[in-house]
Amino acid sequence: MADVRYRHGLRPKVIEYQEAFDRFVAERKIVNKAIENGTIADVFSQLIEKSIHNDAVAMDVLAYYYKSGITNFLPENYKKYLHYELLACAKGNNFAIDKMQFLFTNTYDRILENDDLEVIAYLNDLTEENYTFVLGKEIAKTMVKKYQINAEDLSKQPNDRIVFKNEFLIEFRKDLDDNTEEIIEKLK
Repeated sequence: MADVRYRHGLRPKVIEYQEAFDRFVAERKIVNKAIENGTIADVFSQLIEKSIHNDAVAMDVLAYYYKSGITNFLPENYKKYLHYELLACAKGNNFAIDKMQFLFTNTYDRILENDDLEVIAYLNDLTEENYTFVLGKEIAKTMVKKYQINAEDLSKQPNDRIVFKNEFLIEFRKDLDDNTEEIIEKLK
């Protein structure tokens, strides 16, 4: 029997945790300096452009700033935060995936309790050390597809103030639950 682990060619690049973290910190320093010296509009535009070109770290940094906002520049927007974070996860940013574990936990559990876990583990090279990242990426990819999220469309949406509401998490977790079987099938 042929090895079906790599059905679609080579796996997409994963940005390992430490590399993603280091780049995240470096980008935040640039943004924070731009806030101080009044060049935030230019720097933020560059981050958006990087995200449009599939830079998963730029997506994670944008998520960070949308979550809390930037005084006198960017209102907090919880939906954009969540969408940029999902994009970063779907692109293999392990630091972003680590931050999203609190939302993915129930889905991880359902996958790990699945009767076909041995097959899933084999096909996806799951180990105790990497399962949160491998499964997190697949979870995020499924949700990005479900919500039809892409960085270019996000960049065109207005920057309205959308504060966190518990209903967002409830809706997202329900959507995850509704899509868990699809995620499991993709992993098989």
